[in-house]
Amino acid sequence: MAALAPLPAKTFDDRMRPALVFVLLVIACAIVSGLTVTSAEASAAAVAQAGPDLVRLLRGMALMKVLFAACAVGAVLWRLSFAPVGAARLASYAAACAAMAAGPGLIWHLDLVRTGAALLHGGLLVSLLLVWRDPATTERLAAVVAARRARVGRSGGRRARHQNE
Repeated sequence: MAALAPLPAKTFDDRMRPALVFVLLVIACAIVSGLTVTSAEASAAAVAQAGPDLVRLLRGMALMKVLFAACAVGAVLWRLSFAPVGAARLASYAAACAAMAAGPGLIWHLDLVRTGAALLHGGLLVSLLLVWRDPATTERLAAVVAARRARVGRSGGRRARHQNE
């Protein structure tokens, strides 16, 4: 397997450090609020009503949803690491990440499953759309693809010859 080509530009823009810290703080607050918004009595009643099999299923799904949210947050943090972003877009990124971060906690407690699922999926969709439609992302990915194509071109099409054999 060939190593990835080095990135053509600087990989981290120091001007974006406050934006990254802001988004991480918003995510941390959302995780805490998602885990603490329901009372212990309401959670216990929801667990007792659901039964052990459904509880295991929903909590397993909540853990899988944490992984989905982590991947989407990783994409947002990647985007925020290399180019400045406006205040409105930064607020949108932060709100989408906060919704994704709060969702699994709400699902885990089984009291607000629908709300947690709506927050998680809505935040996931919005964050991925924001990253996808961000002009800086398009420029960065174009530079990465161009560097990769240049590297493959310098290797003399070695990969293509191996595939034909």
